[in-house]
Amino acid sequence: MKIAVISTGSELLKGATVNTNLAFLGQALTAAGFTLERGAIVPDSGKSMTEALASLAPVSDIIITTGGLGPTSDDITRQVVCEFFGLKLKEDPQLRKKLEEYWQSLKRGFAPEALFLQAQVPENAVVLENRNGTAPGLWLNTQKDGSAKIIILLPGPPSELEPMFMAEVMPKLEAIAVERIFTERFMVAGAAELTIQQQVEAVIGNLPVEPAYCASAEGVRVFLAGTDRPLLKTKVAELKKIFGNAVLANDSLSLAEEASFQLRSRKLTLSTAESCTGGMIAAAITDLAGSSDIFKGSVVAYSNEVKEKMLGVPAEILIKHGAVSEECVAVMVDNVCARFATDAGIAVSGIAGPGGGTPDKPVGLVFIGVRVKGRAEVRKFNFRGSRETVRRRAVASAFRMLRDLLFQQ
Repeated sequence: MKIAVISTGSELLKGATVNTNLAFLGQALTAAGFTLERGAIVPDSGKSMTEALASLAPVSDIIITTGGLGPTSDDITRQVVCEFFGLKLKEDPQLRKKLEEYWQSLKRGFAPEALFLQAQVPENAVVLENRNGTAPGLWLNTQKDGSAKIIILLPGPPSELEPMFMAEVMPKLEAIAVERIFTERFMVAGAAELTIQQQVEAVIGNLPVEPAYCASAEGVRVFLAGTDRPLLKTKVAELKKIFGNAVLANDSLSLAEEASFQLRSRKLTLSTAESCTGGMIAAAITDLAGSSDIFKGSVVAYSNEVKEKMLGVPAEILIKHGAVSEECVAVMVDNVCARFATDAGIAVSGIAGPGGGTPDKPVGLVFIGVRVKGRAEVRKFNFRGSRETVRRRAVASAFRMLRDLLFQQ
């Protein structure tokens, strides 16, 4: 089945909102053996949405729309879809009753008539229950130019879309699936994409397996897709054996995810002391569920005063060597472990730019210290790129250093 997504919302095109819905749908569909082949982002415009439908309908079996199902004047998805496919809208009495009950629970007086636009349902549509909001989703079996189409209308807020998709949409897709494209994935830390590609393609040869790669500061994510799932698993096992310890454990797809797993499996705790990364390392860990099991806290020590008072960096080190130095970071990582009573620690200090560099300490200079129990290491890095690139590479390098020390335990 060829699946496409139309994301509606002018805020997506203006950069005011990140389109996390498209990423979620791609991941969820891929994990279930479906392929998202096309995507379009359109403003809250009937003309733009109609053009997107006209472009995608001839080449798609299923079109998923996100957004535009609410009660405001720019929520026009229902109307545009019905007009395009020649369907009529009618009010669903049960939906109207639910909306009325919801409004009364808010104790705001009489419900505005616009609220009940959400009770308008295309003929022969299946209503998808929204347990986290007011706008229901819709599943339409229809036709265009003699070809059968499935149109799925989902609300825009991720907190509504994600549970609705998994509970209401995914079972229906699985029930009608004829053939699925499965994807197996793994990540190789600190690797070059070209090198990984050459090794992967030497293993899969001419087999019916489609490889894909995603390179980042952390390493390379490898994806193998195909209809023969046992074959995919066999080839992934071969590749993992070739790449050895560079493959992240526990099927992790990020260094932070693997670090969390390794720390938890060893019953170790972590703390961080960050200067130029401004808490990005701590954020990467605490973004993961259950991080409180292994992460105790962090000090974002941007100023020398905080480094001295909160992390105990001696004034003479700051005067003689500076905050961006091996000596400073060595003290930072030792003392953050002591302050938080953790088994492991990470400390970072550097010059992310774009200003602040000198001939002796240029932009991109970063010192990273890592401690795991009695073993500690401090390394010097010279990263290139923008401020954001320097910071992201520092975070990735810190996790790789932690990974190396954990493996030495």
